Amino acid sequence: YIDKPLEKQMDYFLLFNIIKGLNNRDKKIIMLRYFRDKTQSEVAQMLNVSQVQVSRLENKILQKIKKQLN
Repeated sequence: YIDKPLEKQMDYFLLFNIIKGLNNRDKKIIMLRYFRDKTQSEVAQMLNVSQVQVSRLENKILQKIKKQLN
C-alpha cells in the first residue's frame, strides 16, 4: 500500500474498521463474498441458510457499510 495515495489508504483503513465492527455472521458474509469470491449459494451452504437469506443479509450489511462511509 505504500505506493497508493494517502486518500486510498485512508479509505481502506476506514472500510477495514467498519468490517471489523460487524457482528461475526455479517463479517463472515462480507469476507466470503468480497474477499474469497464465494457465490451467495456457496455462502448459504456454509452458513446453513438459504441463498435468499444470504442475499437479504448481504444487502442489509452493504447498506449499513454505505451509511457508515457517508
